[in-house]
Amino acid sequence: MTQTIRIDEIDDLDRLRPVDPDNAAWIATSIETKGLMQPIVVRRVGDGYKLIAGAHRLAALKLLGWETVTIGEHVLIREEISDATARISEIDENLARRDLNKLDRIIFIAERKKLYLAEHPETRNGGDRKSDKFKEKIRLQTLQSGPFDRSPRFTDEVAERVGLSKRIIDLACQLAEKLDSAALETLRGTSLEDNQNELIQLSETEPEEQRAIANLIKAGEAKSVVQAKIAAGLAKAPTVDPQARVLTALLENWDKATKQTRAAFLKSIGAEIAKKRAEALGD
Repeated sequence: MTQTIRIDEIDDLDRLRPVDPDNAAWIATSIETKGLMQPIVVRRVGDGYKLIAGAHRLAALKLLGWETVTIGEHVLIREEISDATARISEIDENLARRDLNKLDRIIFIAERKKLYLAEHPETRNGGDRKSDKFKEKIRLQTLQSGPFDRSPRFTDEVAERVGLSKRIIDLACQLAEKLDSAALETLRGTSLEDNQNELIQLSETEPEEQRAIANLIKAGEAKSVVQAKIAAGLAKAPTVDPQARVLTALLENWDKATKQTRAAFLKSIGAEIAKKRAEALGD
């Protein structure tokens, strides 16, 4: 006998990554034509179910008006799984996605490491980990360039499970430690969420400044960290040489000019130079 569960029994709250409505709509269109190619994954919690993986797929099914899903075909149930294991599964599924933006990658890796350290506290405070020799070993193993302690086992585990390079994981760890969580949430949906260079610049400011910068960018009053810092009075606008603008305009006009116009321009310049040279020699 085919078994089903009602969609309204599935709790999809408390997700690290909010559902993108456009992506959910695209998936809904795909499900209409091809069916649900990859089932969602849930676990039993009390009298209902908690979503582990497939938030966008679940949102798409809701858009299509589905009321139930078939166990084994549309939904897989993971029995007796802990909260931490379920969270790790959610994180790893998202980290493995190549369309995950840089901001979400930082958030996911930060949460992943927090769960890892809770499960392996010895990697934070164990034995001779404080020795300079051991720290240097960790730095080389994780390609770390900053002063932060890294667990090579954490980096190796994540790299193997989700296919990211150790360098990417290590950089995300460093940024996660320096970036303010409230500022990151504010930047969701802005151009900065997938701009790693801008996120690095943001990480070099204090948390309170990060929040101010993020608010200005979210409000559309600045398009970059530098512009937001100037708008917030945290930096001075660079002094621009007016002659530099003149030079830029000349070069742009030169590119637009025809051969005849360029020849006439050069002739004009040559005549002027020759005239000044003659005047200087007293001719």
